[in-house]
Amino acid sequence: MNYKSCKNSRSGRSAGSIIMLAACVVALSLTAMAQEKQVTPKPVAFSTAPKLVIAKLRNGDQDVYDVRGKVTFTVTAANSDDTVAGTINYTIPDDARQKIAQMSGKPINTIKTTHSQANVIASFQPGTGAPLIHLVINPIDAEVNGVKMRFNRIVVDINAREGGSVNPYSPEEIEALFTVWTRQINNGRARRGIIARMNRTINGESDQ
Repeated sequence: MNYKSCKNSRSGRSAGSIIMLAACVVALSLTAMAQEKQVTPKPVAFSTAPKLVIAKLRNGDQDVYDVRGKVTFTVTAANSDDTVAGTINYTIPDDARQKIAQMSGKPINTIKTTHSQANVIASFQPGTGAPLIHLVINPIDAEVNGVKMRFNRIVVDINAREGGSVNPYSPEEIEALFTVWTRQINNGRARRGIIARMNRTINGESDQ
């Protein structure tokens, strides 16, 4: 039933016209409700863009080889102490894999192409904010196929984004929340609500 037929029904004076008008109102109401955007909470896996990071292969306490790989940081939780928990994923280039194979005595095809490390804590770089938010990860020791690898200070980047038209439960909302979070830190304002909302978005939990 379209709008034109609904409009025409208003001019009728018979009982049938009144019934038709009521049906039009119901139909139009149901159509409007169906067109409203329904948002279903779902977990959001938010990762930073890949960034070149130089790690060090170590023999004992000595650095023996530079590894030039790319790192991403996947956010898993926002903490009340203004830190962020997450997982780093580091791609290991072929030259480094060959070196690891030599140092470990293992075949090259057994050497991992990616090193992942969970429960990593990142903090906001002091004064960071729009347009590019910087998270700092303190030095990390790792082990790849029995060979020690050392990451010095890692800085990953998040594009700042103003809220408003972003879809809830999306990577864009995470960026907007990070933007507000840093603004609140820099202005010395409360951010408990922002942190709580970010955790609900990450985990796909309803506000209710």
